[in-house]
Amino acid sequence: MKKTLLFCLIQLCLILTVSSQTTFSAIQNIDPNTGTDPTFVVSGDLDGDTDIDLAIGTYFYNGGTPTQDYIKWYKNDGNGNFTLQPSISESVKWVQGLIIADVDALNNNGNDIVATVADGSKLVYYPNDGTGGFGSEVVISSTITDPGQVVAGDINKDGNLDLVTVSYTDNETIWFAGDGNGNFTEQTSSPIQSGGTDGPWYIDIADFDGDTDLDVLVGFYNNGNVEIYYNQYIENGTVSWIKDAVSVDTGNSFLAVPTNQIAFADVNNDGVLDVIKCNNTNGDVKWFSKIKNGASTPTSISNNTIIARPATIEVADLDNDTYNDVIVTDGGSNDNSIIWFKGADNASPSTTESVIVDNNFQYWSITVDDFDGDTDNDIAAVGVFSNTLDWYENQWDVLGVEENAIDKIRVYPNPTKDQLYFKGLSEPFEVSVYDIVGKSILDETLDANTSLDVSKLQSGIYILKFKDYDSTFKLIKE
Repeated sequence: MKKTLLFCLIQLCLILTVSSQTTFSAIQNIDPNTGTDPTFVVSGDLDGDTDIDLAIGTYFYNGGTPTQDYIKWYKNDGNGNFTLQPSISESVKWVQGLIIADVDALNNNGNDIVATVADGSKLVYYPNDGTGGFGSEVVISSTITDPGQVVAGDINKDGNLDLVTVSYTDNETIWFAGDGNGNFTEQTSSPIQSGGTDGPWYIDIADFDGDTDLDVLVGFYNNGNVEIYYNQYIENGTVSWIKDAVSVDTGNSFLAVPTNQIAFADVNNDGVLDVIKCNNTNGDVKWFSKIKNGASTPTSISNNTIIARPATIEVADLDNDTYNDVIVTDGGSNDNSIIWFKGADNASPSTTESVIVDNNFQYWSITVDDFDGDTDNDIAAVGVFSNTLDWYENQWDVLGVEENAIDKIRVYPNPTKDQLYFKGLSEPFEVSVYDIVGKSILDETLDANTSLDVSKLQSGIYILKFKDYDSTFKLIKE
């Protein structure tokens, strides 16, 4: 089984490498007037129809005087046609973090919207009614002075999503335990990080050390350091934290771009998580091969001769060759707006960029997902300069293969944290999940409209195989 599976994967990779190309369509505008300074865009199914919708948040600084900001969402018809829905909120001021997460999963109402809001020092969420109707703001905390980014994950391994955010002014990285019904308790006795004057702002979450619990990556605004904090979960549910003995990076400052500048990701496609960082001050985009409590080895991808002020980074497979690529956006107005660097097997990405678009819109935030249901990853972006929400269709194409010979099974979202959905299947099917050495991890028989729960899998790379179908896919579990 191992040899057969790996042979199929290699064969698939060779076909895609030799016979495919990736280009992106011209700009497709979704909203020509999002409100001033849209700073966040996130993607996920918000109305229960399995299509990938979009949500945005604005941050209008206005010289230091908070004014009206917005959290909005846009319904996707499955073909990449988006329709603005009633605003989730028109009363927030200074949105500083935004995610889509099902924080009240026991209510079976689908994905909710979670945000941090500077005016009011709040961490909040907006409950979904299951069809894309969002309730009033639910305040989780109103004591987080100058909150930064927010992420979700099951930290205490009780099956419910927890939330992590930062308090820049108080120099704390904190987490809130969720009960699955939308109620959260701040874990004051076990903050992830507390003290100092470094100003935590950027965060990510994943099982970096492979011990089945979630660790936290923190980027500090004041000194530019990047640190990993390991979850010391024990079986009675107790959680404590310990910082890696060696920093991922030190002394390379960020600039006030409140978006995704650090991340856990498998950048060199070796099946092991790395750390990636972009530096809005000096233009560096680097990834770090990090050993737990040991060396952190940086490798450059991009520099200020390519984009002088990079705003955000994403790691995803753009050309369907099963390898992660790196996408970088321009936070200024002088360089190409969105570029990407092709990934390679067990090697650093290419240092030669491919341009997706150059329009000087200042895309401070992007999200990568399959918006039109054609099995490749597209890009949606918000422009701080243009006040627009736009998307770019990935026109990846397999050359020399007849249309009816291309497998129509669609697997999404990929990467995923919990549920995996399928299209192109009209009857019950059997799907198997293997690790990268060919060991069977999970076997399920599902109805055509049923998702696969992968929330219990460790973060990493897996291989999906469909019985009775000649289809093999790479799965990235966040």
